[in-house]
Amino acid sequence: MRVCEGAACLMLAACSANDDIPAPLVGSVTPDHGVAGSIVRIDGEFFCGAPPDGDEVESCEMTGIVEFATTPSISTSWMATTIMVEVPTGVRGEVDLRVTVGGRHSNDVDFYVD
Repeated sequence: MRVCEGAACLMLAACSANDDIPAPLVGSVTPDHGVAGSIVRIDGEFFCGAPPDGDEVESCEMTGIVEFATTPSISTSWMATTIMVEVPTGVRGEVDLRVTVGGRHSNDVDFYVD
């Protein structure tokens, strides 16, 4: 927010409760292709939506969503560094896979739905 009086201006910044929480980071997707209904493993970091404290836990109190293009998938397992999801029906061809946790989006990763 910018507050000005005459020629003097003051910039004010606000912090939200999530400022110290990094966005999820997808490192790899195995396999990188599959048919609807198949299970895919996503490896990466910060999938729990909690600030890193150097001792990240494996199980998550908060999970998120994995999307293939814009179609959400069903997760079968959700941990701090690994997510197992089912390839959703209704998508075909090359799509972007994305993880969202606490409103923060990961990098997009190419995935091919056979």
